[in-house]
Amino acid sequence: HAAVDEILGELETGSRDKALKRASQIEGVAGEMLATGVRHAMESRTILEELLFEKVLRVRPTLERFLPFLAITAAAAPLLGLLGTVIGMINTFQLITIFGTGDAKSLSSGISEALMTTALGLVVAIPTLILHGALSRMAKRKIGLLEELSVAFVNGIDVLQSRPPRF
Repeated sequence: HAAVDEILGELETGSRDKALKRASQIEGVAGEMLATGVRHAMESRTILEELLFEKVLRVRPTLERFLPFLAITAAAAPLLGLLGTVIGMINTFQLITIFGTGDAKSLSSGISEALMTTALGLVVAIPTLILHGALSRMAKRKIGLLEELSVAFVNGIDVLQSRPPRF
């Protein structure tokens, strides 16, 4: 919030160019959002809120772009492992039908195949699920920060506009 306070301080002294320069020094979408706020600081509160909210809405898809793919991967990997398990067990039972239960070596290869696919499905799913959770929290935190900056800026502008002019 220190940057928002500095920008509002520049606007209070009537130095819109300095406020715009300070907003431009902030990296990323937060800087763009605050620069938009400075450029439209004299607009009504409703318009200013909508302009800043538009910036937040524009960045949300970028932050969340890989989350659906990660969620599908985390859900599908164990199912694919289970499919491999079922196929491996079917192969094992087919071998039992042909050779009987006397050859443990041929049976163990089918069971091994079944267990490997289950393990590989879980090896893919667990890290993907953790990554999805971490990226999801990060995206929510960044969006929350942008919303917080937006509200702080709009409220600060309201305070500035309600003050009597300084001479």
